[in-house]
Amino acid sequence: MTAATRLVRKHSVVSIPPETAWKTWTTIEGVTSFFAPKANVDAKIGGPYELFFDLKAPKGFQGTEGCRVLRLEPPKNLTFEFIAPPQFPNVRRVRTRVDVLFDEVLKGGLVKVSLVHSGFVEGEEWDESFDFFSWSWELVLGRFQHRFSVRPIDWNHPYFPSGVSAHPQRKLRDHVSA
Repeated sequence: MTAATRLVRKHSVVSIPPETAWKTWTTIEGVTSFFAPKANVDAKIGGPYELFFDLKAPKGFQGTEGCRVLRLEPPKNLTFEFIAPPQFPNVRRVRTRVDVLFDEVLKGGLVKVSLVHSGFVEGEEWDESFDFFSWSWELVLGRFQHRFSVRPIDWNHPYFPSGVSAHPQRKLRDHVSA
């Protein structure tokens, strides 16, 4: 499989207008209601799209520090850079790309959010990262749905959607064969 075909694709349908979905993905207030407990987002090309997941970690290892907005087409398309978490140190050095599309399914109140995460290359750590992001985008979109169907995420007791584990399954890397 080549990097061009290694895509994480996820979808979710939420009972909100596209403008609401857009605002939720492109503002600090919106992003912190479902994506991460802290954020630095400026919805303009080149603006920061930084999400802070581990506030106790040292600066530079809290989340997606240094990531930027790459493309905006309100309220239809948002593209931003993304980096892997610190447990994937080699992958973390390379910025990947996330495209989020907002398609109005029903006028005025139903939006399909489609997410495509690209930029994955070959290698064992990249494979683990790919699996991690497949899990984490399920979690993010589940929390996005929960934010509108129930309430914003309480980061002291974060919500885990049904069928999504609290932690991704990890494969053991450094194995020795006899």
